[in-house]
Amino acid sequence: MHRTQIYFEENLLNEIKAQAKQLNISMSAYIRKTLKKDLQDKKNKSGTSDFSEFAGMWEGRDITQESIRKDAWK
Repeated sequence: MHRTQIYFEENLLNEIKAQAKQLNISMSAYIRKTLKKDLQDKKNKSGTSDFSEFAGMWEGRDITQESIRKDAWK
């Protein structure tokens, strides 16, 4: 394991201490656990994309290959 030094604002440090105490673990263990979870969540999200907001955006439009070619050469 590697040792490092981190500076925290006072209010963030107090929140970290409170959470670690609530979980009955050290501050270091809490920080490691939180960072591991955040990094894992980012890995899981990077492989999936939510395109639901685009659903139906081409509805009612002529998007055939012929129409696209015709519009491209105007």
